[in-house]
Amino acid sequence: MNKIFSFLLFACLALQLFWPSQGICANFDERLWEKYAEIEFSAGTAGKDLAGLYLNPKQIGDISTKTPFADFRVITDQKEEVPWHIVIKRPENRQTELPHRMQNLSLTPQGDTWLEIVFDKQPRGVDTLEIITTETDFSRQVEIFGSADGRKWHTVRNDAVIFDLTRQETFRHTKMTFPPTGFHYLAVKIINGNARALEIKGVRVFQQSVISGQIYVIQATLEKPQIDTQKQESSIATSMDTAFPIDQLVIETSENNFQRFVEVQIRHDKGDWQRWASGTIFDFSATNMRESRLTIDIPEIAAKEFRLVFKDFDSPPLPVTAITGKGYRRLLLFKQQPGKKLFLFWRNSQAATPVYDLASVVSRQNIDDLAIVSLGQPRANTKFAGSKARLPFSERYKHLLYLFVILGIGGLIFLQYRVLRAPKK
Repeated sequence: MNKIFSFLLFACLALQLFWPSQGICANFDERLWEKYAEIEFSAGTAGKDLAGLYLNPKQIGDISTKTPFADFRVITDQKEEVPWHIVIKRPENRQTELPHRMQNLSLTPQGDTWLEIVFDKQPRGVDTLEIITTETDFSRQVEIFGSADGRKWHTVRNDAVIFDLTRQETFRHTKMTFPPTGFHYLAVKIINGNARALEIKGVRVFQQSVISGQIYVIQATLEKPQIDTQKQESSIATSMDTAFPIDQLVIETSENNFQRFVEVQIRHDKGDWQRWASGTIFDFSATNMRESRLTIDIPEIAAKEFRLVFKDFDSPPLPVTAITGKGYRRLLLFKQQPGKKLFLFWRNSQAATPVYDLASVVSRQNIDDLAIVSLGQPRANTKFAGSKARLPFSERYKHLLYLFVILGIGGLIFLQYRVLRAPKK
């Protein structure tokens, strides 16, 4: 009986040893990464604090992971992994609403709407004004004036536009910007023309503080436009020069005085197009009014192919001359390692996003005061072993292991049979 138990225990251990597994935790294995480059420190940048490295699309190339930068690893020359964190240099828009009084809401002899705004305190840098109305389906030219005493008026802007356009989707634009002013009085004239006067519920006035973001631009190659007369829409596919994270798509066209709803699509894994984002672009260009927006904000994605679908209705397709992708610059922050060389490894499509505790440290740092370093010449990793190195040993040679397991079990069964057949003493 003891012999039988020993053989069964040995068989179980053999199965655990040879059966395919997912591998175990190990130190950094450079065979899994295709590219690397040395992080270069100039005089005065080396220290004990954090350092920053701007990620350049032309240096990094195509992003190979579904989550951008999931495969990035900062490694010392002793194969030690260094924590890192990415900061996106987005623009910051801080908006403060200013208290005021609205007065003299009336119609001019020409039938235009006139209203005046009085500030209790002398304002500084007023640059945004929003008209509050419940009206829909309208379009009006607006002029904005400023005055120190409420009698003599100076033009602040004379080509603003407010509108509410409704088709299958509603697009509303009632907020106007103008050069920062410090007038004690502001006046708004809404030119109604032959249309009836809008019902004005109020006005909101803002002072905006904008910190410009830092961007990079990725060019795209356009394919031939496609027109679907049945759906009353047109589409155009693009191929980006680099699959690097972008946050905006900018459309260039020779057309003016238009408005289009645009759906942004990306390639699915199976090759089908799937919706990723949407937005409305427009242009109002005339002698007395000018307002346009040709940018569509999209969630961060590193994709090579995009397709833009324009809802044309009965209007002719929009002649698109160019499409570019814009991304806010990414700054890779990491802990410096005095006396050690540092390398950035990337291009491992199966790598998971690492989780470090550096984010909480970065939140308390003034990013603009950190040392900025550069990335050396990207190089192909000569030790890269391809998909074979990415799999555990048991996965790479599973057929051979299956044969060993079968032979081992067969041998154990034979030995068990011999034991059972042996005559009892």
